[in-house]
Parts: sequence; C-alpha cells; structure tokens
Amino acid sequence: MKLTMKLAGTGLITLALTGCFDGSSSGGGGGDRPDPAVDFSTFVKAEIANTDDTREAVQINDKEFSFNDQNNEQAFDDLFIQ
Repeated sequence: MKLTMKLAGTGLITLALTGCFDGSSSGGGGGDRPDPAVDFSTFVKAEIANTDDTREAVQINDKEFSFNDQNNEQAFDDLFIQ
C-alpha cells in the first residue's frame, strides 16, 4: 500500500511539473520571442569591464543567452591573465 501511495504521489508530481515546462519562455504561448540571443561570453566580459561605480543594474530577465563558447575552456582566460 505504501509503495502504491509513493508511486501515485510521484506520478502526480511529475504531471504537475510537466505543465511548468511546456517549452515557452514567455508563459503565454503567444509566440512572442525575446530579443535576439546575446552571446554570454561577450556579455560577461562587457559587464566585468564596466567598472563605473555609478552604473545601473543590467536587466537580464528578458534576455536569451547563447553559449557559443561552451566547449572553449579558455573563453574567460583573458579576464584573469595579466
């Protein structure tokens, strides 16, 4: 009986979570696409280079990042080697 309850609970949780991951990032499903993808490495390097003490926070919630350097182990080496 306990096994049946665990399996039923797991199944319900799985079904509930499936609705959260429907493949749309906007939540509305209206086909609205965010701005074109931003290269992650370029974005990070630009943010680290911006050392102005009065800079504004960058809104990243609506950005879609592309990870063009995901297989490049040296992608950020130039930030740390002097």
